Amino acid sequence: MADNRAPEDPSVLYLQKTHMSSKVSSETVDDIVKVKRSDNLIWKLYTDNYIHNRVLAYLDDIGFYGVLKCGSQVFDNHLITALVERWRRETHTFHFTCGEATVTLHDVSIIWGLRIDGQVVTRIHVSHTVEEWQYICLDLLGFVPSSKHLKGGHLSMTALHDHCMSNLVSDDTSEVDVMKYTRCVALMIIGGITFPDYQGGSARLIFLQLLRDIDNVKSYNWDSAVLAFLYRELCNATRIEKTTMAGPLYILQQIWAWSRIKCLNPDRDGLTLVVPLIDPDAIILVSPYGAR
Repeated sequence: MADNRAPEDPSVLYLQKTHMSSKVSSETVDDIVKVKRSDNLIWKLYTDNYIHNRVLAYLDDIGFYGVLKCGSQVFDNHLITALVERWRRETHTFHFTCGEATVTLHDVSIIWGLRIDGQVVTRIHVSHTVEEWQYICLDLLGFVPSSKHLKGGHLSMTALHDHCMSNLVSDDTSEVDVMKYTRCVALMIIGGITFPDYQGGSARLIFLQLLRDIDNVKSYNWDSAVLAFLYRELCNATRIEKTTMAGPLYILQQIWAWSRIKCLNPDRDGLTLVVPLIDPDAIILVSPYGAR
């Protein structure tokens, strides 16, 4: 539980009155920040081996396969709440009794294997009608989602999952259709794992603009975008009225917290490396740290 005493010097940590730690007491110690999840359908595709090797090869080339290799996690809401209580919006760092710490670009890069340099990932604010989004989906994803699956520029993960399951890639699938399938899977990764938001169960279609040219996707600095999004969600979660949280919390929880805060590290005696550093039979030859 965070120390709910006000900072001795409010000139830096001046947002204490609106920070969630200000309401922590013996009566509220069991209140938790609940994680908003949208990733269950992408893990069903991946863990049940419905994603063909041709698609995995594309995902590896654009830099997203490492995210899948890290696997699904069960979120510890109490651990995340404790970290949020220690996060400060003013400094973008966790304030522990031993000092300050934060998630860095280097952490994100080695955990998920995302590119740390390149073009900036930006969002172009566009306003499309449902019919226009349906046309864009047909062009880039290979199907027309029904209007009930489109809401405010979001496409439901159910629509993406159902399309992928009914149009599985094979050795005979055309290269154009493989690329469209890859965009579907990449959009599910973006909406469910790397950039999940409060909508829950959907992905932002504005990311499709970055997936249009498959060969160009790898040129973007996804690492910085993920870190900025994590910082934003941590800052939002510290607000006293917040009870839920979204964002790329895979990085924050087990992988970063277990690695950096040694007292949280589970007992690994007797455990062996599940994913080897070099697997000659795998599509991706070097697994990111989060998968190891």
